[in-house]
Amino acid sequence: MAEISTCLSPICGATAEGNVTKCPQCGWAMRSARNLRVRGGVLLACGLFLLGLMGWITWIMTPSLLAPGEEAAGMTFTGKPDQAEMILWLFRALLAFGAVATVNGLYQLATGRKSRLLVLLSLALAAAIVVSAWLMKRALGSA
Repeated sequence: MAEISTCLSPICGATAEGNVTKCPQCGWAMRSARNLRVRGGVLLACGLFLLGLMGWITWIMTPSLLAPGEEAAGMTFTGKPDQAEMILWLFRALLAFGAVATVNGLYQLATGRKSRLLVLLSLALAAAIVVSAWLMKRALGSA
């Protein structure tokens, strides 16, 4: 079976037979199925690490964030309820990003191809995380 190369552009996604380095349709870089499987393994490891770390942090901090001003699980969140809600929203967005990275890594490992839908979803979640972190920094900085 001939080697297939896939375009790395989140919009194009063209494929070509052989080890092609530049996409014939859009000019972006192309990678072989083997290269995408290696990248999928790295993406899977990063996604699982993010899920594990943020899952643990969320698990530990949620009781105190759900009851601001009160002691819960040995901790007290001294901020306002809307600030606690913003923090939990950011945690959820990070967990969603980790989950999408994990699914994307599994997909790349299994198929040797990229999913444009998962790439675009990852980019959208990354933008949401950056915007929410910026908004939270402004909200917490003005407290």
